[in-house]
Amino acid sequence: MVLTVAQKSLVLIFLLHPCILSAQHVNTRTLANIVKAFEAKLGKSGQYAVALRVGKEKCSDSNYSGQDLITEDVKNTIENNDVYKSNNLIAAKALKGENTQHSEYRLKNYLKNILNAKGECVIFFTVNSPCLDRCLAEEGKYTIKRSLTMLQNYEGVKALAFKKVWTHDTMKNLKKRLTAIAPDLPCYQCENYKAECDRL
Repeated sequence: MVLTVAQKSLVLIFLLHPCILSAQHVNTRTLANIVKAFEAKLGKSGQYAVALRVGKEKCSDSNYSGQDLITEDVKNTIENNDVYKSNNLIAAKALKGENTQHSEYRLKNYLKNILNAKGECVIFFTVNSPCLDRCLAEEGKYTIKRSLTMLQNYEGVKALAFKKVWTHDTMKNLKKRLTAIAPDLPCYQCENYKAECDRL
């Protein structure tokens, strides 16, 4: 059977359809709203990180802010230096002292619980970008490389977002390292004064 050019095009579109769906991105205005809502509630906690999962439709709704997820329990738990864990939200601040642990690292054992429901929207937000020498290191106890790979491979909408580039790093080196670890993971910077987050 010989297919015409038009028929071949239709077959190609049909075959690509799942790929098109999996390439959906979070609305950058929605992402900014979510970051601002978390900062309003948890901003005084210093460096913290959260990973959340919501319905895919919420990540395209420019009016959604995620405020429904930010309870007093979340705030109190991280203020007590514990990791907050629920079915759709994990949160932690950096643990200082003898056994220093960065906030992103403290979430890595619980991220799989957030990623277990496919076809939704997962956002990983950290105030400062993951540091190059520890969080994004090639090897070592505190690297979060595996977490970023898991997030990249999530079958749904996903994003890694941060507010500021970590003091000792540069945007150029950060982008290079994130691309090396998870080239297909959408990464964003969400600054306070902007209505939308910027894609790296």
